[in-house]
Order: sequence, then C-alpha cells, then structure tokens
Amino acid sequence: MGVRTAMALRLIRHLGRLGLVGLSGWAAAAQPEPASEVLEDTWRLGAQGHFIEAAAALEGAATTEEETRFTRALLLFNRQPRTEADLVAAVELLAALSKDGTTPALRARSLYFWARAETLRLREGSPAPAVRLYEQLWREYPAQPYGQRALVHLLLIALYADESRATILAQAAQIERQADGLTDPLVRSQFHQVAARGYLHLGGAEPQALEHLLAAHRLGVVRREAQGDLHVSIGLLAAAHGRPEVAREHYATFLREFPNDPRAFTVRAWLAALPPAR
Repeated sequence: MGVRTAMALRLIRHLGRLGLVGLSGWAAAAQPEPASEVLEDTWRLGAQGHFIEAAAALEGAATTEEETRFTRALLLFNRQPRTEADLVAAVELLAALSKDGTTPALRARSLYFWARAETLRLREGSPAPAVRLYEQLWREYPAQPYGQRALVHLLLIALYADESRATILAQAAQIERQADGLTDPLVRSQFHQVAARGYLHLGGAEPQALEHLLAAHRLGVVRREAQGDLHVSIGLLAAAHGRPEVAREHYATFLREFPNDPRAFTVRAWLAALPPAR
C-alpha cells in the first residue's frame, strides 16, 4: 500500500459513522420514528449509560406493549458490561417482534437489532447467522430505513471476510449490484464510505475506492466535520492514480472551505506539486 493510499485509509475510517449504530449512537438510531415522547426519559437515561434508571422509567411509561418490549430489548442490548445472558434475552425479544410486530417499521428495526445482537454474540465466530438475518431484512424490507442499512452491513461483512481476495471481490460486486435499491441518501452515503474503506483495506483496489468516495461526495450528506477528510482523501487517491484534475478540485475545495485546518500547509504543497492544468 502506497503512502498516500495509507493516509487516505486513515482519514476515511471515520467517515462512515453515520448511523451504523455503535454504542454512542444507539438511542438516536433505535428510537421509533418519530420518537415517542413518553419514552424520552428512557432513551435519554439509556444513552447516558444509566440502565437501571432507564428500566425504571420504562416501567412507568404509558406506551404500547410492543414498544415496551422493543425498548427493553435495546436496553439489554446496550447494557454495560455486556453479558451473554443480556444478549440472549434481547435476541428473544427482538426475534419475536420481528415476526409479530404490528407494523413493517417495527418488524424491520427489530430484525435489524436482532442481527446486530448476533454479530456481537459471534464476534469471534462465523458471521453466517447475522448474514442470514441481514439478507432477510434487505429482502423483506427494502423500502424501510433499517432494511436499507442491512445492505451496508452485508457489504461490510463481505469486504472484511476471511476469504480469498477473489472471493471477497466477487461477493462485494454482487452486493454492489443491489445498491441501486438504496433510496435513503444517508444510507447510500454510508454504503459508499464503507466500500471505500473496505477496498483500501483490501489493497490493489484504489480506483474502486476513489469512485465510491466521489459518489459519497456527490450525495452531499457527509457531516461538515468529516468533509475535510473526504476532500483530502479524494485528492490523495486521485493524485496517486492519474487523475490530477480531480485531485486539484478537491485540494482547492479543502483549502477554500477549511483554511485554518492544520493540514492546509501540507495540502497547499500537494496542490502545487500536481502537474499543470491542461
């Protein structure tokens, strides 16, 4: 891996964190859409790590039985320190809701977090159970936001699989062919960012990574605090792979929009080192 490619990989590792639901973002991502006001205290306490207090607030909330079950599952899913017993209990609740929830939205988000729980349970083992759930979620709920997130997870699993390079590329290509079904701009941006990171990690696929970063940029939904990293990453890869005009555009945009960034001096030098514009 070249020096500039390695730099680009380090920069874009932070780009895709727009709702893949790590611990810090669980409450915002898990809340019903729109969020139920009666559960606000429960979500707030859970997001702060106060799981005993959150469980108590849930017991007093005037909400539906199935929303109570879903919220209880998410509290178990996120409670620290995480235990196998909590994950198993969460899986039981989510699996039941994925089948008997009264709305497609509830069934889809229950299935999504069931898959996430299986991923955590099998962190050191085969991802096959989670893959089956994500495939079901994408197949049955392609129009639901959580259904669309499933395709991002499938790509993530495929690109980091313990398989041959040829198998990884073939699986990733098969998943990419389905990406036209992603209608949510945020999820589509996540998809491109995960693809770019994965291809750079794989090595020898920098042109594919660059195309995905350009696609993420065109969507225009990357957070302001991450846009600088995106412009620099595109510039680095474009300069290293024979596209100086693309590099020039993104270096110049970075310098115009982030003039006080500590990297501005270095980026200005990279811009000056590009071949003259035609």
